[in-house]
Amino acid sequence: MADANPTDAPAASWLQLEHSIERLHAAARSPMGVREFYRRLLAEAIAATGAVGGAAWLVEGDGHLQLACQSLDADVEAELGSAATRRDALLGVLQRGEAEICALDTGRATKSAAFEGLVCPVAALAVAEDESDKPPAAADQRHAAVFELWLPTCGSALVKQGWLELAATIADVASDFHALDELRRLREGAALHREAIGLLKRVQTPRDLVGAAHEVANEGRRVLGCDRMCVVIRRGNRWRLLAASGAARIERRSEFARRIERVAQGVAQWGEPVQYPPGSELIDLNELPPTLARVVEEHVDYSHARELAAAPTAFEREASNQRRRVRFDLVLVAENFEAGGSRGQAPRLALPLVELGELCGPALGRAAALDRFPLRALLRWSDRLAALRQPARLLRAVAIAGAIAAAVAALVYVPADFDVEAPATLRTVVERDVFATATGSVAELHAEHGQLVAKGDVLVVLSDPELALKLQQVRGEIDAARKRLDALAVTRTERTLRENGREDRLPLSAEQRQLEEQLASLNIQRELLQSRREALSIRSPIDGQVLTRDVATLLESRPVERGEVLLTVADASSGWQIIADVPQRHIGHVLEAQRDTSEAVEASYRLVGDVEATFPGRVVDVSAAAPLEAEGLEDEAPPVEVRIAVEGAPPAAARPGMSATVRIHCGERALGYVWLHDVAATIYRWVTF
Repeated sequence: MADANPTDAPAASWLQLEHSIERLHAAARSPMGVREFYRRLLAEAIAATGAVGGAAWLVEGDGHLQLACQSLDADVEAELGSAATRRDALLGVLQRGEAEICALDTGRATKSAAFEGLVCPVAALAVAEDESDKPPAAADQRHAAVFELWLPTCGSALVKQGWLELAATIADVASDFHALDELRRLREGAALHREAIGLLKRVQTPRDLVGAAHEVANEGRRVLGCDRMCVVIRRGNRWRLLAASGAARIERRSEFARRIERVAQGVAQWGEPVQYPPGSELIDLNELPPTLARVVEEHVDYSHARELAAAPTAFEREASNQRRRVRFDLVLVAENFEAGGSRGQAPRLALPLVELGELCGPALGRAAALDRFPLRALLRWSDRLAALRQPARLLRAVAIAGAIAAAVAALVYVPADFDVEAPATLRTVVERDVFATATGSVAELHAEHGQLVAKGDVLVVLSDPELALKLQQVRGEIDAARKRLDALAVTRTERTLRENGREDRLPLSAEQRQLEEQLASLNIQRELLQSRREALSIRSPIDGQVLTRDVATLLESRPVERGEVLLTVADASSGWQIIADVPQRHIGHVLEAQRDTSEAVEASYRLVGDVEATFPGRVVDVSAAAPLEAEGLEDEAPPVEVRIAVEGAPPAAARPGMSATVRIHCGERALGYVWLHDVAATIYRWVTF
């Protein structure tokens, strides 16, 4: 038709409309904010209807309207009227509950066409309290939002009816969005309710304050969905970091602990929740005292947190005196290291953190009260006594008490062998050390380790150059004296000497007598020197076996001193004995056993190399004195030597010097004394000395 209004043509094809509705359905099913959804709704509606702009209003709980978003074509300068006028018109449409098209006074515009306003409410179905008693029609009809579109004026009733139907379809999609959003909130609330119940159970499980604080930090972090949560408790006039999520132990000297404690102290003094970044209905950094704001900012700079919230909580609040300043005992600090929202929006941790503090504050307060001595110990005993009221637990307690009584009676009245155990060494009964008879050096060796020798066999020959020189000098003097005596005997027969004798010379008989005495003395010296030379040949004192190991390396060409031990010879045929080193703290039991019996105290031993067989013995002698080591007075006291005779045939693997373990049988004692005598002696010394 030639005279048809060009505005009667559809602004979009049916396929485009279907795609727009599908996109709106997808947006309604996605978890997004209300304002973001209505931005998309206006964009799709404007594109589908050819409108120059639109606006979406949210219906608050008290019936007032709040502008959610608005879109206006930049080429159109339309004066939409005052906000109060528009709100009145929108409230009238909400009361009628149906979409309407009304005239819109746009003033001057760049386009020649006038505009009309399409207003459509978005219904929100509120379920009745008892839905089973009322029919579905009885449900209260209310509205969640209303949107308006500014359309070019069109005289065609068919086009207007199409606009209304399209607006109703869009309103249904928006209703679905509100229903799904409410369902998501209900599910989140139910999940939060379950998490809160689990949190309360976990917090009340530990009996001590530290354990409860760790549960609050770890479970609270999971409930809030933050990256880190800290629990700071007041101790007197100071604040102490008790727990941080993910940390098994808190190092209170660390820089992080000191900073978080300063934040908690400042928040408790301020008395209101604090959040970062600022900007919400709660107290933000712009309204804080400069000192607290600086502390919070310094901590945020140190920890690199993008979001922080701190909430103080009191363990007990006095309802009778509301004007009195509350003394806070707990501060919860939650941090996120990833931004939770854009700058200017309220951080998502502030309000849930306050609720979490109110939820967990009483449990932490009870734990703190129970930590005071002696309430914790009394509570444990009261729980144990209360558990005895149950028959099964009473029977179990009686059985445990009976078992303990039987064990104590057995320790006191059941006799047991009391043995003193000590390290020992296996030795032969006859064992001799070979000493150096003179000072010199080893010239010859005639012995080696394990060699069988007889009594008198030469083992070592020493060399003494000084002794050889002295013996040679004595022999020279003896020869000179003998030659002089022979010369005197010849001269006595010469007459000339008798006749021409001088008065200054001794008589021949006196000189001869002097030489004879000198010769006798020299002979005695020679015999002594020869005996000393014979003593350089060191002989075995007994028949036996050489025990000294590596004789050649030890003695060959070595200088020795008179009295030094060179070799050890043992006679294995003479029998065996055990030399035990009994500690001084146990020697009293051995002496007491000797006094209580007239016979030798029995013993048993086991060689280190023979772990399966045990051989009998008897105590022969106990050393009358313990060795005193002046250099080891601060060390353990030296042991007392106890000699034990081996009874019967010696072990096949017996070797002199083998290590052994000895048990000296000191009679019978109570089983408890046998097992715990060292502990009893230590306690007795603590008490009495």
